[in-house]
Amino acid sequence: MEFFLPSLFIFLLAVIVISFIVPRMSPVIIIGMSAVLLGFGVYHHFKLFWDEYKQSTWQDQLRLFAPGIMLTVIIIYVLFSILMFFTGGSVPVPSMPNIELPSADTATNVVTEAINTMIAPLMPAKPVNNNNAAKPANNNNAAKPANNNSKPNSKNNNVSRSFLATI
Repeated sequence: MEFFLPSLFIFLLAVIVISFIVPRMSPVIIIGMSAVLLGFGVYHHFKLFWDEYKQSTWQDQLRLFAPGIMLTVIIIYVLFSILMFFTGGSVPVPSMPNIELPSADTATNVVTEAINTMIAPLMPAKPVNNNNAAKPANNNNAAKPANNNSKPNSKNNNVSRSFLATI
């Protein structure tokens, strides 16, 4: 066996191109190159083996059995589709696990902590009691700031109040 250097050189060149150049190309270029190389390979194959394709005769015997093969495949397909339609087969879908996220106060992310620090004055310390929203407002509360969390009947200007409480 003779060590053929040009084929080794082509192999090493192909490894270098595949390892370093192809991953940096866009997918459109890779698809285009693949299509061109596939077309060239099919053309070269038919050009090289055209005489063998012309002289091949084993496919001629299949012409006798082609209608039977096609009818058998069609009947099996129809029976399989009827069986799948009427058996009520279902795809098992696993249930999603319950995911418990930690509270935002325990976050270690600097950005999340900064956002929590900015939002903290807007959020009430206790939940807003929306039962007092229908009562008429006192004029004594008009001079006080809107974000007074000390009294449960004061309206809070925050993100957590509902649309109906705002009206």
